[in-house]
Amino acid sequence: MLRQSEDLEQKFIRKPVIAVTMATSRQGLGVVNELYRTKKYQIRAITRDTKSKKSLELASLNDVKVVEGDLMDPSSLNKAFEGVDAIFGNTTPTMGWKIFRGSIVRQYEIEQGYNLINQVKIAYQKGILKHFIFSSISKPKCPLKNDPAPGHFTSKWDIEEYINKLGLNKITTVLRPVSYFENFENKIPGYTISKKIFPGIIGKDIIWQTIAVNDIGKWVRGVLSKADKYKNQSINIAGEELTGQEMAMKLEKIVSSEGIQTNYVMIPRILIKLLEFDIGVMADWIERSGYGADMNKLKIIQEDLNIVPTSLESWLKLKLKNENNKKDIWASEWKTSQWKMQLYK
Repeated sequence: MLRQSEDLEQKFIRKPVIAVTMATSRQGLGVVNELYRTKKYQIRAITRDTKSKKSLELASLNDVKVVEGDLMDPSSLNKAFEGVDAIFGNTTPTMGWKIFRGSIVRQYEIEQGYNLINQVKIAYQKGILKHFIFSSISKPKCPLKNDPAPGHFTSKWDIEEYINKLGLNKITTVLRPVSYFENFENKIPGYTISKKIFPGIIGKDIIWQTIAVNDIGKWVRGVLSKADKYKNQSINIAGEELTGQEMAMKLEKIVSSEGIQTNYVMIPRILIKLLEFDIGVMADWIERSGYGADMNKLKIIQEDLNIVPTSLESWLKLKLKNENNKKDIWASEWKTSQWKMQLYK
């Protein structure tokens, strides 16, 4: 009877409402899914297209409400943030890249960021919003004087400054991830990741900090659980710290039973800059300055927040498993189609 009473009481306790911007992006999906698994929150998944396949999949989940909102449309954010307890905000230079390329991505992302922060301030002034988590990008470990950083880095750092300018730092946690594992999945012919090739944008002997994009969700879940402790803090976050050659060896370890040797292959810098100039500038920056996550300090924080980072090896294993499953499905469908062709001849 007591158990039933506790369950009934829990059912009617108001769950905090967490808004997630760009909810169908890689970061956004990772955050929504991680928070959903806790069953502690009502999640307001904000996206430009509420009818997309990803949006409809999110809408099918309990405690997830998909609402329309666009970082380039402040009025839509104002409505989407109504009555929320916390906000996870991230911005993207993607549209700027597609249209303009190069350093012009900065202005596109800064406009998103300023719109976002202005609406966060309005929500905070209404008295309900208690916590804002902003996804930026890692600062360098050893900043070099006048070292040119890529536009999609400095745009995020400028947004951080705007947070401080508006006095919102007291309710803000800034998470600064490094390069994603997922960035290795490029589509450049001859430089696509495979069992034989591990592609990278920097030299094979240079240390490169990386992280699984879904791990950002783990960090958001963690800092939400101890919000007061982690407000007014900025944390460079990473999951691995390896050279390009060491990354290739991780992959080779997985496929060695097949007698396969994996080589680290650096994508020519001139090719990168021709395709996406800002990524080429990023590669230059990583080689000169490098990301600034303190791996020893992170271990302490991860333990405090109950975060188990995804290793590159486990990410690679899952990637290969998913690829094999896709091949099996394709082979099965092909055999079925051949059987049907024979049947109706």
